[in-house]
Amino acid sequence: MRYLYKLGILTCLLLAPLSSCGQSGLKLTDYYHNPILYNPAYVGVTEGYFVKAFYATQWLGFDQAPTSQVLDFQRLTKDEKTGYGLSIFNDKFGAVQNTNFELNYALHLELDDTQKLSLGLKAGVNSFQIDYSLLDIYDPTEVVYAQGNLSEKRPIVGIGAYLFDKDWFIGFSSPNLLNSEKISDDNTFVYSKTSHFYLQGGYVYPFSDDFVWHNSLLLQIVNGSPIEYLLTSRATYQYKYTLGLQYNPGALLGGFLSAEVFDGVNLTYAYDVGTGPLSKYSYGNHSFGISYEIIGRLNWNQRLEDLRKPFMVR
Repeated sequence: MRYLYKLGILTCLLLAPLSSCGQSGLKLTDYYHNPILYNPAYVGVTEGYFVKAFYATQWLGFDQAPTSQVLDFQRLTKDEKTGYGLSIFNDKFGAVQNTNFELNYALHLELDDTQKLSLGLKAGVNSFQIDYSLLDIYDPTEVVYAQGNLSEKRPIVGIGAYLFDKDWFIGFSSPNLLNSEKISDDNTFVYSKTSHFYLQGGYVYPFSDDFVWHNSLLLQIVNGSPIEYLLTSRATYQYKYTLGLQYNPGALLGGFLSAEVFDGVNLTYAYDVGTGPLSKYSYGNHSFGISYEIIGRLNWNQRLEDLRKPFMVR
């Protein structure tokens, strides 16, 4: 009972700031494939050492369309009580470039024989840059341009929690609780960054020893904007091959393939198309991922138990 009491307090603390949030970022499908970017409590969910690289392109067909790269390293300690890691995220769109360097830490608690709770912290720095030479400027004498290219560094402090059992999970998180904005010397608004908040949940249906069906929902809550959500459904065969579908209402529809090509090495390809009015001018969005899970001390039965975790995204 005391665990439920503590969990209730934690939930209230995490949900309390939801009335003041917002910040632009990756597509929800990219967040789904890189959960460490939005929830530090995910660090350590894989056994041993885990390394992942991810590359995404958006709006192919547009000049200087967005591209994103993610590098993630994480480890669960031998006592399985703490996880830690480093993630690097780079996002470029036209003249704007965002780069995050983040340290992630998570405390893993066993609530009972099957339920576990992971509490995470994220700390790092964001580098935000605008190269005005890449823009077609109507009046280059304006103060905001005369000051030269913009380069700002801001701190990152994020929180997260995951509660999971054998066949379900629920999570709450904010990758950055700190708000920031930039105003030029002539009081011109340049940019603003405010917090994102995420809710996620899912359920696993084991059809047989070989087939498992995962369904999940990821909510993104942004101040002043409608709540966005991503529905994902994926079927996994022998814990090695995955076929999934993803739907973000009013934004995109897509799917992804994932396969373990070598022991511990997993490849992922995802493609989605926009469903909005600009989609007819674009060739869609492509994403590629490769991960390597160093199992080390685990035997096969322990590894299967690791792969069966309901929120596992490799």
